[in-house]
Amino acid sequence: MKRGTCGKNLIWTLDDSGTLTISDKGDMEDYGWIFGKAPWRKYDEYLKKVVIKLGVTSIGENAFCNCEHLTEITIPDSLTKIKQYSFRGCERLKEVIIPDSVTYIGYWAFFGCKSLSNVTLSANIKSIEWNAFAECKSLTNITIPNGVKKIDTHAFLECKGLTKIIIPNSVTNIGDGAFNHCTSLTEITIPASVTTIGESVFSFCESLKKIYYPSGRGFAKNLLEYNNAKLIPYDITPPAQVKPTPQSVIKPAPQTAVESLRWKVEGKTLTVGGVSEIKSYSYEETPWRDRLSDIQRIIIEDGVKKISANAFAECTRLEQLTIPASVKTIGDGAFTFCYCGDRTINGGRNVIWSLEDGTLMIKKNPAAKNESNFSTGYETWQVIEGNITGVKIERGIVPAKNFFDWLARMGEGVAVAF
Repeated sequence: MKRGTCGKNLIWTLDDSGTLTISDKGDMEDYGWIFGKAPWRKYDEYLKKVVIKLGVTSIGENAFCNCEHLTEITIPDSLTKIKQYSFRGCERLKEVIIPDSVTYIGYWAFFGCKSLSNVTLSANIKSIEWNAFAECKSLTNITIPNGVKKIDTHAFLECKGLTKIIIPNSVTNIGDGAFNHCTSLTEITIPASVTTIGESVFSFCESLKKIYYPSGRGFAKNLLEYNNAKLIPYDITPPAQVKPTPQSVIKPAPQTAVESLRWKVEGKTLTVGGVSEIKSYSYEETPWRDRLSDIQRIIIEDGVKKISANAFAECTRLEQLTIPASVKTIGDGAFTFCYCGDRTINGGRNVIWSLEDGTLMIKKNPAAKNESNFSTGYETWQVIEGNITGVKIERGIVPAKNFFDWLARMGEGVAVAF
């Protein structure tokens, strides 16, 4: 039996079965994530269950952070606060019932609880904080209580098992990326109470088919960022007890065309369109992230005018591009890691290119062996040659004849450096 204190008036004990019991009355102490850890953290490998007794009023910061073997917790009706990071990274925790006495759940409180499948929330919380349930990838069942006013940034980020969620009429604010990467969501309704919605709120929700939303609020564009859902607006009318008149009915503002990024991967071909500008992505944000290793050809649909810097970052197998005449601007590194080596030599993957500030950079592929044949051959950059003002070739690369043929066609306006 292990024991100690964890607050001014609180005692903890850990028995041989792996059950940690916290008892007496008052607030639990706050702890650090790396330094100043909770005293029971040295026994992580034994800690399987937590029982918090009636009288305890708060769970401290980082109290059970990264307790990897914790599967069960009992929370009493005396508890009022679950502080930030308290259960972060408890990957085996399966269910949490939070009593109505709790009025505050801190940011990152249950972040990364990958096995958490069922959560019962207190009816008296007012906000679901930043990253509170982010990366709870097994979460299938959660009801947001009527009374919650804000769903904060990334609150349910990457809750990939979440198939349905009802946003109550009390919610007025939904933060950036609140449901980002909830890949099993199929339909959602934004209640008329919502007045503010952040960016990328349903980004990469690949199964989302319909979004019902109040018209005239001006946030339609944010709803459609990086998903293929259909927007279905509805009118906002006064409450039933108010006799409607032409002046009291809130009429929807004239609807303008809302751009929606369209993309699909078929075989080894990625097709992208539906917007005038393809935005810049990092690896983590790329909508087609799970298919990057498959993509060898990219087709840009007609109507796209700008391809931003790094738009196709990490498409490391890219060999062929199709770009329409509508494209006028291509940003730096938009097609980094395109291959341009001689296809007869190791598939042509020893030489790569990118466009940086108008300069075509031809480099050795860092993944190629030192003794590889670094010969250019297949100029995939020809489709964007209108954006090229100069060429720089890394030492050791041997330009093939068709490279010089292309260079001659470009004329004297292109500066070349070796």
